[in-house]
Amino acid sequence: MARRLPLSDNGPLTSFARDLRGVKDRTQGTVEMAVLRGASRTAVYAALNGTRLPSVQTLGAMIDAWIDGGETGRQWWLERRRETEESIAEAARLRGIATARRTPEEADFTQQLRDLWQECGSPSTEQAARHCNLSARTLDSYLGGRTLPTAERLGELFDGLSVLCEADEASLVSSARESLVGEALLRARAARKEERSKVRQLAKALPGGQPVPADTTHSNGFGVVAGVLQGQKFDSRQALAQAGVHRQLMAGIAGRQSLGAESVIVSDTYTGNDDYGDVIVYTGEGGLDPETGRLARDQQLTRGNAALATSAATGAPVRVIRRISTGPHSRLYQYAGLFKVEDYWSEQGSHGYRVWRFRLVQLATAEQGESGLSTPAPAVRQEAQHDDYRPRSASSVQRIVRSTATANLVKQMYDYTCQVCGIRIQGRTGGYAEAAHIRPLGSPHDGPDVLGNVLCLCPNHHVLFDQGMLIINDDLTVVARADSTVLGRLRETPDHQLDRQHLARHRVLHGLPE
Repeated sequence: MARRLPLSDNGPLTSFARDLRGVKDRTQGTVEMAVLRGASRTAVYAALNGTRLPSVQTLGAMIDAWIDGGETGRQWWLERRRETEESIAEAARLRGIATARRTPEEADFTQQLRDLWQECGSPSTEQAARHCNLSARTLDSYLGGRTLPTAERLGELFDGLSVLCEADEASLVSSARESLVGEALLRARAARKEERSKVRQLAKALPGGQPVPADTTHSNGFGVVAGVLQGQKFDSRQALAQAGVHRQLMAGIAGRQSLGAESVIVSDTYTGNDDYGDVIVYTGEGGLDPETGRLARDQQLTRGNAALATSAATGAPVRVIRRISTGPHSRLYQYAGLFKVEDYWSEQGSHGYRVWRFRLVQLATAEQGESGLSTPAPAVRQEAQHDDYRPRSASSVQRIVRSTATANLVKQMYDYTCQVCGIRIQGRTGGYAEAAHIRPLGSPHDGPDVLGNVLCLCPNHHVLFDQGMLIINDDLTVVARADSTVLGRLRETPDHQLDRQHLARHRVLHGLPE
Protein backbone atom coordinates (compact mmCIF):
# COMPACT_ATOMS: atom_id res chain seq x y z
CA MET A 1 0.00 0.00 0.00
CA ALA A 2 1.30 3.47 -0.86
CA ARG A 3 2.38 5.52 2.12
CA ARG A 4 0.23 8.55 2.97
CA LEU A 5 1.47 11.59 4.87
CA PRO A 6 -0.60 14.44 6.34
CA LEU A 7 -1.54 17.06 3.80
CA SER A 8 -0.07 20.53 3.90
CA ASP A 9 -2.17 23.42 5.18
CA ASN A 10 -1.45 25.32 1.95
CA GLY A 11 -4.90 25.56 0.25
CA PRO A 12 -3.96 25.53 -3.46
CA LEU A 13 -1.32 22.85 -2.96
CA THR A 14 -3.69 20.67 -0.93
CA SER A 15 -6.40 20.95 -3.58
CA PHE A 16 -3.94 20.09 -6.35
CA ALA A 17 -2.68 17.01 -4.48
CA ARG A 18 -6.25 15.85 -3.72
CA ASP A 19 -7.24 16.00 -7.39
CA LEU A 20 -4.02 14.26 -8.42
CA ARG A 21 -4.72 11.42 -6.00
CA GLY A 22 -8.24 11.21 -7.36
CA VAL A 23 -6.92 10.66 -10.88
CA LYS A 24 -4.53 7.99 -9.66
CA ASP A 25 -7.26 6.15 -7.72
CA ARG A 26 -9.83 6.29 -10.56
CA THR A 27 -7.38 4.89 -13.10
CA GLN A 28 -5.88 2.42 -10.58
CA GLY A 29 -2.46 3.90 -11.28
CA THR A 30 0.61 3.23 -9.13
CA VAL A 31 3.68 5.17 -8.12
CA GLU A 32 5.84 2.56 -9.82
CA MET A 33 4.16 3.32 -13.17
CA ALA A 34 5.27 6.97 -12.90
CA VAL A 35 8.79 5.95 -11.82
CA LEU A 36 9.12 3.74 -14.92
CA ARG A 37 8.41 6.84 -17.01
CA GLY A 38 11.33 8.74 -15.48
CA ALA A 39 9.86 10.34 -12.34
CA SER A 40 11.63 10.31 -8.99
CA ARG A 41 9.80 8.13 -6.46
CA THR A 42 10.38 10.72 -3.74
CA ALA A 43 8.96 13.50 -5.91
CA VAL A 44 5.85 11.45 -6.75
CA TYR A 45 5.08 10.76 -3.09
CA ALA A 46 5.66 14.43 -2.23
CA ALA A 47 3.20 15.50 -4.96
CA LEU A 48 0.52 13.03 -3.84
CA ASN A 49 0.93 13.94 -0.16
CA GLY A 50 0.72 17.67 -0.86
CA THR A 51 4.12 18.48 0.62
CA ARG A 52 5.58 19.83 -2.63
CA LEU A 53 4.32 20.90 -6.04
CA PRO A 54 5.63 18.44 -8.65
CA SER A 55 7.99 19.64 -11.35
CA VAL A 56 6.80 19.81 -14.95
CA GLN A 57 8.74 16.66 -15.75
CA THR A 58 7.38 14.72 -12.74
CA LEU A 59 3.81 15.81 -13.43
CA GLY A 60 4.16 14.84 -17.08
CA ALA A 61 5.37 11.36 -16.13
CA MET A 62 2.49 10.92 -13.67
CA ILE A 63 -0.14 12.04 -16.17
CA ASP A 64 1.29 9.91 -18.97
CA ALA A 65 1.28 6.89 -16.65
CA TRP A 66 -2.24 7.33 -15.29
CA ILE A 67 -4.23 9.14 -18.01
CA ASP A 68 -4.68 8.18 -21.62
CA GLY A 69 -5.90 11.62 -22.54
CA GLY A 70 -3.18 12.53 -25.01
CA GLU A 71 -1.66 15.96 -25.31
CA THR A 72 -4.90 17.73 -24.33
CA GLY A 73 -5.04 16.13 -20.91
CA ARG A 74 -1.35 16.72 -20.37
CA GLN A 75 -1.62 20.45 -21.20
CA TRP A 76 -4.64 20.86 -18.93
CA TRP A 77 -2.70 19.54 -15.96
CA LEU A 78 0.36 21.66 -16.78
CA GLU A 79 -1.86 24.75 -16.86
CA ARG A 80 -3.42 23.70 -13.56
CA ARG A 81 0.06 23.37 -12.10
CA ARG A 82 1.03 26.86 -13.27
CA GLU A 83 -2.08 28.38 -11.66
CA THR A 84 -1.38 26.55 -8.40
CA GLU A 85 2.21 27.76 -8.37
CA GLU A 86 1.12 31.37 -8.86
CA SER A 87 -1.53 31.08 -6.16
CA ILE A 88 1.03 29.79 -3.66
CA ALA A 89 3.43 32.61 -4.53
CA GLU A 90 0.72 35.27 -4.25
CA ALA A 91 -0.43 33.97 -0.87
CA ALA A 92 3.14 34.11 0.36
CA ARG A 93 3.54 37.69 -0.81
CA LEU A 94 0.42 38.76 1.07
CA ARG A 95 1.94 37.32 4.24
CA GLY A 96 5.06 39.38 3.67
CA ILE A 97 7.19 36.39 2.68
CA ALA A 98 9.83 37.04 0.04
CA THR A 99 8.91 34.41 -2.56
CA ALA A 100 10.42 35.09 -5.95
CA ARG A 101 8.69 34.24 -9.21
CA ARG A 102 10.53 32.25 -11.84
CA THR A 103 12.23 34.60 -14.29
CA PRO A 104 12.20 34.10 -18.09
CA GLU A 105 15.94 33.45 -17.96
CA GLU A 106 15.42 30.64 -15.43
CA ALA A 107 12.60 29.17 -17.53
CA ASP A 108 14.83 29.30 -20.62
CA PHE A 109 17.67 27.49 -18.84
CA THR A 110 15.33 24.83 -17.46
CA GLN A 111 13.75 24.28 -20.87
CA GLN A 112 17.15 23.85 -22.51
CA LEU A 113 18.15 21.35 -19.83
CA ARG A 114 14.92 19.37 -20.26
CA ASP A 115 15.30 19.37 -24.06
CA LEU A 116 18.80 17.95 -23.70
CA TRP A 117 17.51 15.35 -21.25
CA GLN A 118 14.84 14.25 -23.74
CA GLU A 119 17.34 14.04 -26.60
CA CYS A 120 19.36 11.67 -24.45
CA GLY A 121 16.39 9.34 -24.13
CA SER A 122 14.74 10.85 -21.00
CA PRO A 123 16.46 8.55 -18.47
CA SER A 124 14.95 8.39 -15.00
CA THR A 125 16.57 10.67 -12.45
CA GLU A 126 17.19 7.66 -10.22
CA GLN A 127 19.10 5.97 -13.06
CA ALA A 128 21.14 9.11 -13.79
CA ALA A 129 21.92 9.61 -10.09
CA ARG A 130 23.86 6.34 -10.06
CA HIS A 131 26.41 7.83 -12.47
CA CYS A 132 27.01 11.24 -10.88
CA ASN A 133 27.52 12.75 -7.46
CA LEU A 134 23.93 14.03 -7.26
CA SER A 135 20.75 12.56 -5.79
CA ALA A 136 17.63 11.77 -7.81
CA ARG A 137 15.77 14.42 -5.82
CA THR A 138 18.37 17.05 -6.73
CA LEU A 139 18.23 16.13 -10.42
CA ASP A 140 14.44 16.29 -10.34
CA SER A 141 14.66 19.74 -8.74
CA TYR A 142 16.96 20.99 -11.52
CA LEU A 143 14.77 19.58 -14.30
CA GLY A 144 11.67 21.01 -12.65
CA GLY A 145 13.18 24.47 -12.36
CA ARG A 146 12.74 24.64 -8.59
CA THR A 147 16.44 25.22 -8.02
CA LEU A 148 19.38 26.30 -10.13
CA PRO A 149 22.58 24.29 -10.04
CA THR A 150 26.01 25.78 -9.62
CA ALA A 151 28.37 25.45 -12.56
CA GLU A 152 30.21 22.66 -10.71
CA ARG A 153 27.03 20.67 -10.05
CA LEU A 154 25.82 21.15 -13.60
CA GLY A 155 29.13 19.69 -14.75
CA GLU A 156 28.49 16.65 -12.54
CA LEU A 157 25.04 16.30 -14.11
CA PHE A 158 26.61 16.31 -17.59
CA ASP A 159 29.15 13.68 -16.50
CA GLY A 160 26.35 11.37 -15.40
CA LEU A 161 24.30 12.03 -18.51
CA SER A 162 27.27 11.29 -20.78
CA VAL A 163 27.53 7.78 -19.37
CA LEU A 164 23.90 7.03 -20.24
CA CYS A 165 24.02 8.48 -23.76
CA GLU A 166 24.90 6.76 -27.00
CA ALA A 167 28.05 7.83 -28.87
CA ASP A 168 26.28 10.38 -31.09
CA GLU A 169 24.31 11.75 -28.13
CA ALA A 170 27.48 12.09 -26.05
CA SER A 171 28.83 14.65 -28.53
CA LEU A 172 25.55 16.54 -28.15
CA VAL A 173 26.02 16.64 -24.38
CA SER A 174 29.59 17.89 -24.82
CA SER A 175 28.52 20.77 -27.06
CA ALA A 176 25.59 21.71 -24.84
CA ARG A 177 27.81 21.81 -21.76
CA GLU A 178 29.56 25.00 -22.85
CA SER A 179 26.40 26.87 -23.85
CA LEU A 180 24.44 25.91 -20.75
CA VAL A 181 27.21 26.42 -18.21
CA GLY A 182 28.81 29.48 -19.77
CA GLU A 183 25.72 31.34 -20.97
CA ALA A 184 22.25 30.12 -20.00
CA LEU A 185 23.12 29.27 -16.39
CA LEU A 186 24.99 32.54 -15.88
CA ARG A 187 22.02 34.57 -17.14
CA ALA A 188 19.56 32.55 -15.06
CA ARG A 189 21.49 32.95 -11.82
CA ALA A 190 21.91 36.70 -12.37
CA ALA A 191 18.18 37.08 -13.09
CA ARG A 192 17.23 35.08 -10.00
CA LYS A 193 19.46 37.24 -7.80
CA GLU A 194 17.86 40.41 -9.14
CA GLU A 195 14.34 39.01 -8.73
CA ARG A 196 14.96 38.02 -5.14
CA SER A 197 16.29 41.48 -4.37
CA LYS A 198 13.09 43.04 -5.76
CA VAL A 199 10.86 40.67 -3.82
CA ARG A 200 12.64 41.39 -0.54
CA GLN A 201 12.02 45.10 -1.05
CA LEU A 202 8.36 44.42 -1.86
CA ALA A 203 7.87 42.13 1.13
CA LYS A 204 8.94 44.88 3.54
CA ALA A 205 6.03 47.04 2.41
CA LEU A 206 3.38 44.30 2.62
CA PRO A 207 1.36 43.36 5.73
CA GLY A 208 3.44 41.10 7.93
CA GLY A 209 6.59 42.00 6.11
CA GLN A 210 7.95 44.66 8.41
CA PRO A 211 11.35 43.62 9.79
CA VAL A 212 11.99 43.17 13.49
CA PRO A 213 14.10 46.03 14.92
CA ALA A 214 17.79 45.42 14.34
CA ASP A 215 18.67 45.85 17.99
CA THR A 216 16.56 42.90 19.11
CA THR A 217 17.37 40.22 16.55
CA HIS A 218 19.82 39.30 13.83
CA SER A 219 18.67 37.96 10.47
CA ASN A 220 21.85 35.92 10.13
CA GLY A 221 21.04 33.95 13.30
CA PHE A 222 23.55 35.62 15.63
CA GLY A 223 22.93 37.48 18.84
CA VAL A 224 19.68 38.11 20.71
CA VAL A 225 16.48 36.38 19.59
CA ALA A 226 13.45 38.65 19.75
CA GLY A 227 11.08 37.75 22.59
CA VAL A 228 13.49 35.35 24.31
CA LEU A 229 14.75 36.53 27.68
CA GLN A 230 17.73 35.44 29.71
CA GLY A 231 16.69 32.65 32.08
CA GLN A 232 13.82 31.48 29.88
CA LYS A 233 13.24 27.72 29.93
CA PHE A 234 12.32 25.28 27.17
CA ASP A 235 11.19 21.69 27.60
CA SER A 236 12.65 20.20 24.39
CA ARG A 237 15.12 20.68 21.57
CA GLN A 238 12.14 21.19 19.27
CA ALA A 239 11.00 24.14 21.39
CA LEU A 240 14.48 25.67 21.18
CA ALA A 241 14.50 25.27 17.39
CA GLN A 242 11.03 26.74 16.96
CA ALA A 243 11.99 29.78 19.02
CA GLY A 244 15.19 30.23 16.98
CA VAL A 245 17.42 29.93 20.05
CA HIS A 246 19.23 26.75 18.91
CA ARG A 247 18.27 25.57 15.44
CA GLN A 248 20.04 22.20 15.56
CA LEU A 249 17.92 19.31 16.78
CA MET A 250 20.87 16.96 17.30
CA ALA A 251 24.22 18.79 17.30
CA GLY A 252 25.34 20.78 20.32
CA ILE A 253 26.85 23.55 18.17
CA ALA A 254 24.80 25.49 15.62
CA GLY A 255 26.66 27.52 13.01
CA ARG A 256 29.02 27.42 10.05
CA GLN A 257 32.77 27.68 9.73
CA SER A 258 32.53 30.63 7.34
CA LEU A 259 30.31 32.72 9.64
CA GLY A 260 30.82 31.43 13.16
CA ALA A 261 28.72 29.71 15.83
CA GLU A 262 25.21 30.94 16.57
CA SER A 263 24.60 28.90 19.72
CA VAL A 264 25.83 26.00 21.85
CA ILE A 265 24.17 23.68 24.34
CA VAL A 266 26.08 22.96 27.54
CA SER A 267 25.15 19.77 29.37
CA ASP A 268 25.52 19.53 33.13
CA THR A 269 25.93 15.77 32.80
CA TYR A 270 28.80 15.89 30.30
CA THR A 271 32.12 15.66 32.12
CA GLY A 272 33.96 17.34 29.25
CA ASN A 273 32.53 20.75 30.12
CA ASP A 274 33.63 22.93 33.04
CA ASP A 275 30.82 25.34 33.90
CA TYR A 276 31.67 28.13 36.35
CA GLY A 277 28.61 30.28 35.69
CA ASP A 278 29.87 33.31 33.81
CA VAL A 279 32.84 31.35 32.43
CA ILE A 280 32.50 28.00 30.63
CA VAL A 281 35.30 25.81 29.32
CA TYR A 282 33.39 23.99 26.59
CA THR A 283 34.54 20.77 24.93
CA GLY A 284 33.96 20.60 21.18
CA GLU A 285 32.06 18.03 19.15
CA GLY A 286 33.09 14.92 17.25
CA GLY A 287 35.16 11.83 17.91
CA LEU A 288 32.37 9.85 19.62
CA ASP A 289 31.58 6.22 18.95
CA PRO A 290 27.91 6.15 17.78
CA GLU A 291 27.25 2.91 19.65
CA THR A 292 28.91 3.57 23.00
CA GLY A 293 28.74 7.38 23.04
CA ARG A 294 32.35 7.51 24.23
CA LEU A 295 35.29 9.28 22.63
CA ALA A 296 36.91 6.91 20.14
CA ARG A 297 39.13 9.20 18.04
CA ASP A 298 40.69 12.66 18.00
CA GLN A 299 38.38 15.62 17.52
CA GLN A 300 39.03 17.79 14.46
CA LEU A 301 38.82 21.56 14.03
CA THR A 302 35.96 21.23 11.55
CA ARG A 303 32.18 21.79 11.43
CA GLY A 304 30.92 23.14 14.79
CA ASN A 305 34.40 23.33 16.28
CA ALA A 306 35.59 25.42 13.35
CA ALA A 307 32.51 27.65 13.74
CA LEU A 308 33.45 28.38 17.37
CA ALA A 309 37.02 29.12 16.28
CA THR A 310 35.66 31.61 13.75
CA SER A 311 33.60 33.26 16.50
CA ALA A 312 36.79 33.69 18.51
CA ALA A 313 38.33 35.53 15.59
CA THR A 314 35.30 37.72 14.74
CA GLY A 315 34.13 38.39 18.29
CA ALA A 316 30.52 37.60 17.35
CA PRO A 317 28.39 36.67 20.41
CA VAL A 318 27.29 33.07 20.91
CA ARG A 319 24.01 32.10 22.56
CA VAL A 320 24.52 29.59 25.37
CA ILE A 321 21.81 27.16 26.47
CA ARG A 322 22.24 24.95 29.49
CA ARG A 323 20.67 21.50 29.60
CA ILE A 324 19.43 20.88 33.11
CA SER A 325 18.60 17.39 34.37
CA THR A 326 15.38 17.54 36.38
CA GLY A 327 14.86 13.81 36.66
CA PRO A 328 16.03 10.46 35.32
CA HIS A 329 13.91 10.69 32.17
CA SER A 330 13.35 14.43 31.68
CA ARG A 331 15.32 17.31 30.25
CA LEU A 332 14.97 21.03 30.67
CA TYR A 333 16.84 23.73 28.77
CA GLN A 334 17.55 27.26 29.95
CA TYR A 335 18.80 30.17 27.87
CA ALA A 336 21.86 31.55 29.70
CA GLY A 337 22.50 34.60 27.52
CA LEU A 338 25.25 35.76 25.18
CA PHE A 339 28.86 34.66 25.60
CA LYS A 340 32.08 35.50 23.80
CA VAL A 341 34.63 32.91 22.70
CA GLU A 342 37.77 34.30 24.33
CA ASP A 343 40.16 31.46 23.57
CA TYR A 344 40.38 27.93 22.17
CA TRP A 345 42.99 25.20 22.16
CA SER A 346 43.48 21.44 21.80
CA GLU A 347 44.57 19.10 24.55
CA GLN A 348 44.93 15.39 25.14
CA GLY A 349 42.45 14.01 27.63
CA SER A 350 42.75 11.15 30.08
CA HIS A 351 41.11 8.89 27.49
CA GLY A 352 44.14 9.35 25.22
CA TYR A 353 42.35 11.28 22.47
CA ARG A 354 42.75 14.93 21.54
CA VAL A 355 39.81 17.29 22.09
CA TRP A 356 39.20 20.95 21.31
CA ARG A 357 38.33 23.27 24.19
CA PHE A 358 36.73 26.71 24.06
CA ARG A 359 36.69 29.34 26.80
CA LEU A 360 33.31 31.13 26.78
CA VAL A 361 32.91 34.29 28.87
CA GLN A 362 29.49 35.82 29.47
CA LEU A 363 28.94 39.34 28.16
CA ALA A 364 28.00 42.13 30.54
CA THR A 365 24.30 42.76 31.19
CA ALA A 366 24.39 45.90 29.05
CA GLU A 367 25.57 43.80 26.10
CA GLN A 368 22.86 41.15 26.47
CA GLY A 369 20.24 43.27 24.72
CA GLU A 370 16.67 42.22 25.39
CA SER A 371 17.79 39.04 27.10
CA GLY A 372 19.15 40.87 30.13
CA LEU A 373 16.07 42.91 31.05
CA SER A 374 14.20 40.67 33.43
CA THR A 375 13.49 37.10 34.48
CA PRO A 376 10.56 35.81 32.41
CA ALA A 377 7.92 33.24 33.15
CA PRO A 378 9.14 29.77 32.21
CA ALA A 379 8.31 28.77 28.64
CA VAL A 380 7.65 25.11 29.54
CA ARG A 381 4.67 22.93 30.25
CA GLN A 382 3.57 22.93 33.86
CA GLU A 383 4.37 19.24 34.35
CA ALA A 384 7.98 19.83 33.23
CA GLN A 385 8.70 22.06 36.24
CA HIS A 386 10.05 20.65 39.49
CA ASP A 387 10.32 22.15 42.92
CA ASP A 388 13.78 20.68 43.45
CA TYR A 389 15.28 22.67 40.58
CA ARG A 390 17.84 25.21 41.75
CA PRO A 391 19.13 27.85 39.32
CA ARG A 392 22.85 27.73 38.65
CA SER A 393 24.73 30.36 40.61
CA ALA A 394 27.25 32.54 38.84
CA SER A 395 30.84 32.63 40.02
CA SER A 396 33.26 35.51 39.86
CA VAL A 397 36.46 34.99 37.90
CA GLN A 398 39.74 36.53 38.91
CA ARG A 399 41.41 38.14 35.90
CA ILE A 400 45.12 37.64 35.39
CA VAL A 401 47.14 40.83 35.78
CA ARG A 402 50.06 40.79 33.35
CA SER A 403 53.40 42.21 34.39
CA THR A 404 53.88 45.38 32.37
CA ALA A 405 57.57 45.39 33.33
CA THR A 406 58.16 41.97 31.71
CA ALA A 407 56.37 42.94 28.50
CA ASN A 408 58.18 46.27 28.25
CA LEU A 409 61.55 44.66 28.88
CA VAL A 410 61.10 42.17 26.02
CA LYS A 411 60.03 44.94 23.64
CA GLN A 412 63.02 47.06 24.66
CA MET A 413 65.38 44.11 24.06
CA TYR A 414 64.32 44.11 20.39
CA ASP A 415 63.89 47.87 20.06
CA TYR A 416 60.18 47.31 19.31
CA THR A 417 61.08 45.20 16.25
CA CYS A 418 59.00 42.13 15.39
CA GLN A 419 60.92 38.89 15.99
CA VAL A 420 59.22 37.29 12.96
CA CYS A 421 59.28 39.87 10.17
CA GLY A 422 61.85 42.37 11.46
CA ILE A 423 59.53 45.34 10.96
CA ARG A 424 59.65 48.21 13.44
CA ILE A 425 56.51 50.33 13.57
CA GLN A 426 57.26 53.98 14.28
CA GLY A 427 54.53 55.71 16.28
CA ARG A 428 54.23 59.30 17.46
CA THR A 429 56.03 58.59 20.70
CA GLY A 430 58.50 56.02 19.42
CA GLY A 431 58.46 52.38 18.37
CA TYR A 432 55.37 50.20 18.74
CA ALA A 433 55.25 46.41 19.24
CA GLU A 434 53.13 43.94 21.19
CA ALA A 435 54.13 41.38 23.80
CA ALA A 436 52.69 37.94 23.01
CA HIS A 437 52.63 35.20 25.63
CA ILE A 438 53.58 31.85 24.12
CA ARG A 439 51.73 29.80 26.73
CA PRO A 440 48.61 31.76 27.73
CA LEU A 441 48.31 33.06 31.26
CA GLY A 442 45.69 31.84 33.69
CA SER A 443 43.67 28.66 33.97
CA PRO A 444 43.70 26.20 32.33
CA HIS A 445 47.01 26.99 30.58
CA ASP A 446 48.83 28.44 33.62
CA GLY A 447 51.55 30.07 31.57
CA PRO A 448 54.10 32.13 33.56
CA ASP A 449 54.62 35.85 33.00
CA VAL A 450 58.40 35.54 32.51
CA LEU A 451 60.85 36.50 29.74
CA GLY A 452 61.09 32.97 28.34
CA ASN A 453 57.35 32.95 27.70
CA VAL A 454 57.05 36.30 25.90
CA LEU A 455 57.62 37.30 22.26
CA CYS A 456 58.00 40.76 20.74
CA LEU A 457 55.72 40.83 17.69
CA CYS A 458 54.06 43.27 15.33
CA PRO A 459 50.21 43.38 15.55
CA ASN A 460 49.74 41.15 12.46
CA HIS A 461 52.02 38.38 13.65
CA HIS A 462 50.65 38.66 17.19
CA VAL A 463 47.14 37.85 15.91
CA LEU A 464 48.39 35.01 13.71
CA PHE A 465 50.40 33.54 16.59
CA ASP A 466 47.48 33.69 19.03
CA GLN A 467 45.23 31.96 16.49
CA GLY A 468 47.74 29.18 15.87
CA MET A 469 48.32 30.23 12.26
CA LEU A 470 51.96 30.94 13.06
CA ILE A 471 54.00 28.05 14.44
CA ILE A 472 57.51 28.24 15.93
CA ASN A 473 59.51 25.01 16.01
CA ASP A 474 62.18 24.18 18.57
CA ASP A 475 64.90 25.24 16.12
CA LEU A 476 63.05 28.62 15.93
CA THR A 477 61.94 28.19 12.31
CA VAL A 478 58.68 30.05 11.77
CA VAL A 479 55.98 28.37 9.66
CA ALA A 480 52.81 29.99 8.29
CA ARG A 481 50.09 27.30 8.56
CA ALA A 482 47.91 28.89 5.88
CA ASP A 483 50.21 27.63 3.12
CA SER A 484 52.98 25.79 5.07
CA THR A 485 55.50 28.46 4.08
CA VAL A 486 58.69 28.70 6.13
CA LEU A 487 59.03 32.40 6.91
CA GLY A 488 62.57 32.12 8.25
CA ARG A 489 64.12 31.86 11.70
CA LEU A 490 62.82 33.70 14.75
CA ARG A 491 65.10 36.49 15.94
CA GLU A 492 66.50 35.83 19.41
CA THR A 493 69.00 37.89 21.42
CA PRO A 494 71.56 36.36 23.81
CA ASP A 495 69.71 37.94 26.75
CA HIS A 496 66.34 36.53 25.71
CA GLN A 497 66.24 32.73 25.56
CA LEU A 498 62.80 31.27 24.84
CA ASP A 499 61.60 28.25 26.79
CA ARG A 500 61.17 25.44 24.22
CA GLN A 501 58.62 23.73 26.45
CA HIS A 502 56.31 26.72 26.06
CA LEU A 503 56.78 26.63 22.27
CA ALA A 504 55.88 22.92 22.30
CA ARG A 505 52.83 23.67 24.43
CA HIS A 506 51.71 26.33 21.95
CA ARG A 507 51.92 23.83 19.08
CA VAL A 508 49.87 21.26 21.01
CA LEU A 509 47.24 23.84 21.93
CA HIS A 510 46.68 24.49 18.26
CA GLY A 511 46.31 20.91 17.17
CA LEU A 512 49.79 19.75 16.28
CA PRO A 513 51.12 16.46 17.70
CA GLU A 514 53.41 16.52 20.69
